[in-house]
Amino acid sequence: MMQHLGTALITAFMERWQPDTNTFHMPFGEMSILLHDVHHILRIPVEGELMRDDPHPDVLKLDMHDLVRVPVDGPVGGKWKSKWFLNGGIHAEGLLVRGREMKIRDLEVQTYLFVLLGSTLFVDKSRDRLRPAINVFLKDQRRVAGYAWGAATLAYLYRQLGMATRVGSKSIFGCLTLLQAWIYEYFPLFRPSQILQAPDAPRASSWVCHRFAGGDDARQRLVRYRQMLDEMSGEDVSWTPYGRDAGTEVLRSLYTGVIRFADVAEGYDPARCRRQFGYRHTIPRTMMVPKDVYRPASCSTYIVFWEGSMDQLWGNLPSHFLHIAIDSDLCEYPSEADEDYMDWYRTRSHPRIINPDSGGVSLQRPVLVDEVSYVIIVQFLMYC
Repeated sequence: MMQHLGTALITAFMERWQPDTNTFHMPFGEMSILLHDVHHILRIPVEGELMRDDPHPDVLKLDMHDLVRVPVDGPVGGKWKSKWFLNGGIHAEGLLVRGREMKIRDLEVQTYLFVLLGSTLFVDKSRDRLRPAINVFLKDQRRVAGYAWGAATLAYLYRQLGMATRVGSKSIFGCLTLLQAWIYEYFPLFRPSQILQAPDAPRASSWVCHRFAGGDDARQRLVRYRQMLDEMSGEDVSWTPYGRDAGTEVLRSLYTGVIRFADVAEGYDPARCRRQFGYRHTIPRTMMVPKDVYRPASCSTYIVFWEGSMDQLWGNLPSHFLHIAIDSDLCEYPSEADEDYMDWYRTRSHPRIINPDSGGVSLQRPVLVDEVSYVIIVQFLMYC
């Protein structure tokens, strides 16, 4: 699976991630992966119960042994080694084999879901070990379908992007399929070929991805991607790839507050990305600020702590909702922003990566047809 991920492309976007705002800082303003993107790209639920349970590590260790029906072989508390729980995770392949061996249907389903989610949505840096927090939300299989898995996936990816921006970080994990497909949806210059899918199919599966070479080729691609992003304007972005009804079709995407996966809590603020809803971009209101943040150069200790009351916002959507004056704020053209927005943005961001004196790159821009024009063209061809 990793061979189909474009490391250079993902790195080029990761370099532009700002963990304080959970947005990519581009030369033409901010963008982000939003809940309606998760809905369309992965087709997993973004509505449901917020995944806020965060048990103590010792409880997680005991849960792991209970899952595989093996007694604890060491003291609870402090450092201990176990065949099933080592270095903060449980071995994926061993768990899957154990689930089949036990021949208990509920446990076989639980271990399968555990491995599936841990190897796709909540990928750990170890690659072969799974985060034990996943199991917390699988123990009661009657509740599994009621969780907001899409919001949890996005929160976890936000956190991984934030950690990847640290000087001491050498890699990035999380649901990189979501990140790469998001890039393809919004940036035509990077798109591979696409196959026709059923309307309700995950859009991530429509992109025909090829294996990417590493080494010098990857480094050369990274330099070129940096240059391409520096030379882009808002006109090079497909701002509403799913149509202009993102906010009404996936209402939860307009939510403002905190999204969670166990101990990971990240701010979510669609007001910083209004153009992705088809509305004119304006200077955002005051930034959401956590109660405590610790993001050292080394990513081994990375803490973002929000007030406990922030979790309650999820259940009160109408009161924590991006309200937009539909008539006055609709974009006249897709990349529209208020006149003073870019002046405000340039004083607070670093829009470009490459030294401007080093020379730019010529972009071979594809011809973009907006949604309304496309409909008119299709109607003309059908009825002329």
